[in-house]
Amino acid sequence: MDRTKALEVLGLDETTDREKIESRYINLMRRVKNGEALDKKGIEEAYDLLTGRVIETVEAGKLALFYRKMMFDYKGWIIMGIIVLSVVTMIIVPIFTRRVPDLTISFAGEYGTKNLDDFDEYMQQELPETSDILVEVMYLDETGESGEFDTGGRTRLTAILLTNEADILIMDDVTFNYVRQEDALMILDDILVDLGLDLDSKSLIYGIDFKTGEKKVFGINITGNQLVEDAIFGDKMQILCIAENSGHLDAAKKAIEIILKDRRE
Repeated sequence: MDRTKALEVLGLDETTDREKIESRYINLMRRVKNGEALDKKGIEEAYDLLTGRVIETVEAGKLALFYRKMMFDYKGWIIMGIIVLSVVTMIIVPIFTRRVPDLTISFAGEYGTKNLDDFDEYMQQELPETSDILVEVMYLDETGESGEFDTGGRTRLTAILLTNEADILIMDDVTFNYVRQEDALMILDDILVDLGLDLDSKSLIYGIDFKTGEKKVFGINITGNQLVEDAIFGDKMQILCIAENSGHLDAAKKAIEIILKDRRE
């Protein structure tokens, strides 16, 4: 069917416009519906040709076919691409946005926050050359039944140990044993000698060096230390340690001197 034939079927002439075509089509289809013996198929074909409805349907069909073909042939690649992009984003974004302090002091155990700001300000005052000090409390209870809060603390502690972001750790005995099992604490014997710290042997927390089998100092019991008591609350033991992979050992040594200062006077 050509345009001339289509106009003839609808009873229109060459001067007709889209509005007249629509109106005539509606009128004819209404008559068909009312039972009048008209060529319904011919009317629809004429209308499709004059309005371009066939072309639009074909184009839409082609687009749908292309989409289906893409999803069928490349679905695996598309999904893989989305996954890769998501993983890359998760890795790259934190690298460029995360805070990397010059010294991290982490309280980990059944402790609550009392006044970390004063502790932070005091450490910053005593360590002016250390421009960015992060002081944090990570709550971990002995039974591990404290829900999301407890899970968050354990996740954070594991993360800073694995990424070498941990420096000074002040922990209760349960958390100390947990970290010791991971062999994530620095031996303090030589550090105490270098700092000239003559501490009561009762305050030293010993453990076996997993590499040599020797008895070494891995922590210092600072329970009752006034500086720490003013920063956190909790009736658990407080053991001062240095993370095995601390990237700020010099600053950590100076911080230990400051924290232990009242015990040596």
